[in-house]
Amino acid sequence: MKKYSSASGPEAISLKNADESALIEILEKAEKEHGFIPRHISDEIARLLEVKLERLRRIQGKLDSTIRRDVQQHVEHWRNEEGNLIMILHAIQNQHGYVPREVAMELSRELGVKLARIYEVITFYHYFKLQPPGAHKVTVCNGTACYLKGSGDLINELRTQLGISEGQTTPDRQVHFDTVRCIGCCGMAPAMVVDGKTCGHVKTTDVVGHLASLKAGKEVAA
Repeated sequence: MKKYSSASGPEAISLKNADESALIEILEKAEKEHGFIPRHISDEIARLLEVKLERLRRIQGKLDSTIRRDVQQHVEHWRNEEGNLIMILHAIQNQHGYVPREVAMELSRELGVKLARIYEVITFYHYFKLQPPGAHKVTVCNGTACYLKGSGDLINELRTQLGISEGQTTPDRQVHFDTVRCIGCCGMAPAMVVDGKTCGHVKTTDVVGHLASLKAGKEVAA
């Protein structure tokens, strides 16, 4: 039977260096072998988890301190301006690329404004994002000209290829997909913008190629 020492030895070192999945595996093996988890194993793992949690608390404390400092700087900069909540949210989004929930909560405390009010503003204006931006951005124009030329088909194709809807980012944070009312390129309808480059007369069969170019880091053809 494998021994798990709480004092010293290779087993203790192995436990100490184990990540969460390895600790779970140790518990499962012990339970399968004994029909229960021996006290010396559970005590040792509980102690190690407490050490890990304390480290995480210290890291979180540093993050909270940084968030608080950044929010206070934004608030101080716009404190005397009318409608300063919008200005502060713009500054936050410019800093992070979106409005993180923990930052919105800190802003609520700093301004003495209800968090619900902050989210009313964020969700009312299309500019503000609640999710981290993707490494790449694909935007389909859905203005009148593009709509009549088939932008709806492009949108549906992107939904299928990316597995997300407009305004969302793929789980791997690689591509953010959005639509806009008009990009001013009606003569190129249907049009889409891929990482800042406007692509005209796009067909649904072109979508896969554009996405492949993005992921390969190649320049997208207009």
